Amino acid sequence: MTNEKEYNKDALGYYRIIGVSPDADEVMIKNRYHERAKVWHPDHNSGDSAKENFQKLSVAYKILSDENKRLSYDLLCSAYSFKTFPDMNMLKIFKNQNEKDDFNLKVISLSQVTGKIIKHNISKQDKVCNYQEAVQEVFKTSVHNWLCGWWSIKSIPKNIKAIIENYKKIGLNREENYQLWVHNAVAYWQNRQLGNAYISAVLAGQYANEVQKQLLKKLIIKLKVKPQFKLKAWNMLNLKLIQLIMPLAFLIVIISPFSAKFVTERDLMSYFSKKNEIEYNQEVRFYGGRTTTDDMVVAKIIKFPVDVHDTSKLYHVVSDQQVMYGPSESFDVIKTIKKGTTVRITGISPDEIWYRIMLDEGEMGFVKTEFLKAGIGNKIPFGSQIYQNE
Repeated sequence: MTNEKEYNKDALGYYRIIGVSPDADEVMIKNRYHERAKVWHPDHNSGDSAKENFQKLSVAYKILSDENKRLSYDLLCSAYSFKTFPDMNMLKIFKNQNEKDDFNLKVISLSQVTGKIIKHNISKQDKVCNYQEAVQEVFKTSVHNWLCGWWSIKSIPKNIKAIIENYKKIGLNREENYQLWVHNAVAYWQNRQLGNAYISAVLAGQYANEVQKQLLKKLIIKLKVKPQFKLKAWNMLNLKLIQLIMPLAFLIVIISPFSAKFVTERDLMSYFSKKNEIEYNQEVRFYGGRTTTDDMVVAKIIKFPVDVHDTSKLYHVVSDQQVMYGPSESFDVIKTIKKGTTVRITGISPDEIWYRIMLDEGEMGFVKTEFLKAGIGNKIPFGSQIYQNE
């Protein structure tokens, strides 16, 4: 996967070669192609670059004059830059590490540091894996950095930075995950696996901006299928906590040098999986965009203690916001609150995208963290349940 964040609508310059914008209609593309073909056709132009330019023009027109190939090109342009653009005729489907189709895949970015006394190596990789594979990759990288990343003077600050970045970046690979799923959507479409293409397009939509969503919508309409399937939730908090296993093990060794009990990896993993500050909310997400609740999939919300005399958990919304029943825009709206409304923070999603808030009437709902600012905004009304100054 690429680390480049800058994409454009014409990565290979096909629209530019023909002389139209990416928004041009079929008639405009056809007319402009014929105009330029007359200029560059070797029968009419004996210049040194005429043959090369005509070949480029022909390749561009072959793609843009075909409705399906043009949509494939536009989708890939929305995810890739010129340097990383794949061969459209040989798209390899991203699968799990056992080379099986898997719709529970995500991209995780990990940096690994190896100290070698007088030198060091730093390896940065985007890994495509399902949740079980992600647990193993994160654990292996964390153990390596904690055991092997300190063995040169220059590697020490690099290793500290890598450990911190690995912890913080879990779950933040929106561009890379969009690239993963839009790539697979096009690849499955080319292989005539329409159901898989539909699922991949819906998954890509979770990470897409508005322009990208419009392109994905075009593909979904063309596929004319709508398979039902469910998405298993990733526990991003556990992936973060796994990275603390080694420092915890070091701490146990330091404070218990005479302990006869040997602490195994399974013991440590069991400890982190049984922490009590996690509240389990049941969630099922359908790939038509609808979300409901039952006992099929577990989503986790980290709870904050509610102290009505504490002002540190009082925040206010920076604009008018819809308060959702759950940590997703697919949930129903409880109500809309005005800019400046003061609320109490009572929890946060593991990916730190959603705050759970308490309203004046005591209702609980969810608002994105980016729209909340610490501190009291508008005056708290008399009788509010979020704060008592006595």
